[in-house]
Amino acid sequence: MLDWIISLSLASGLIALGVFAQSKMGTVRKKDQRPHQVPWGLIMIGCVFGVFLIVVHVMNLIGVETGPENSMFGRF
Repeated sequence: MLDWIISLSLASGLIALGVFAQSKMGTVRKKDQRPHQVPWGLIMIGCVFGVFLIVVHVMNLIGVETGPENSMFGRF
């Protein structure tokens, strides 16, 4: 049960951070009209990758076996 709580709370946190990063991307700072120094695009991509890893983890918790040895093409 603790695995579910941690996984779902991390997923919701990463989704919130990704939405925040998407809203900040392409904007300028208000006080001096200079671009942001934080790479919001890379943060957003990292959040999407983290959510993907959490989805695979949750699928493993459900019982669906993931990995190349269980794919329909097999291991090359």
